[in-house]
Amino acid sequence: MAGHPKDRIRFTTDKSLLKLASEISLITSPDSIVFYAEDEGAKLAKQFVSNNSKYKRLDEIVNTTKEGRFLWSSITVHNRPWSDFEEIWWELSWRLARAAKGKVHVFGPTRLIKDRPLADYKHKFTTGAYANTVFEKVELPELEQNENVSEIFYNGQSFK
Repeated sequence: MAGHPKDRIRFTTDKSLLKLASEISLITSPDSIVFYAEDEGAKLAKQFVSNNSKYKRLDEIVNTTKEGRFLWSSITVHNRPWSDFEEIWWELSWRLARAAKGKVHVFGPTRLIKDRPLADYKHKFTTGAYANTVFEKVELPELEQNENVSEIFYNGQSFK
């Protein structure tokens, strides 16, 4: 028998941290933002940024202010469940995609850009889900609608 409904709360987000995520400065320059999807993309993005110093990922941009460093340290505490900071990450990702200008670089698994059977697009961590990453649900739709974004590169190839 299942426990009390409040024992199954999906989001356990600290509302003050979510409010901070909606307010902190995300100062960026045109042609300087890097997004990534999944572990594969995180590794590729880290390598790209280390070789191209003008580009920054969300974690680097957030950490440019005192408030941002506080927020980042609060959500990256070891062994913290994803449900504690998922909404915060989504807010930051959405805001950064809205702030993007010029050329944007994105890194991630090739399954997101190849013309393959639909079954190949199922996310490996969620049963039955097709679009399940922050990039697929939040960042890419916002980047595609952002009139200030002139071009999106995905793993170095033009995407837009």
